Amino acid sequence: MSSTFGTRLKQFRDARGWSQERVGFELEVSKATVSKWETGRAQPSLAHLAKIRRLYASDGLTLDYLVDDTFAAQTHQGEARLYVSEGASEPARTAQNQQEVALLTRFRASSPARRRSLLNLLAE
Repeated sequence: MSSTFGTRLKQFRDARGWSQERVGFELEVSKATVSKWETGRAQPSLAHLAKIRRLYASDGLTLDYLVDDTFAAQTHQGEARLYVSEGASEPARTAQNQQEVALLTRFRASSPARRRSLLNLLAE
């Protein structure tokens, strides 16, 4: 059975446990736009495809998988890795737990001045 672009996109969103609103925030689009992409009522622009790829790169998402499920079935096996990993032996490039996810979310929502202050505090 062949899946659609929207169902593959939703698969990665679900693997992280994110809402459409959260994905929209990360991609700087509305929740409605994410919904339209997932239901096939609209397609993202090339610029948005690049943002989607960067957002889910740590989960193994490639544009080949997203736009061509035949290629994906051979290379990706249709499985998305979870965004939050449990216990890594080396420094992780993704959040290790829900507290780190919450911290990153709040950091991204902060003003640039607040971000600088927080980084200065952590550097001490």
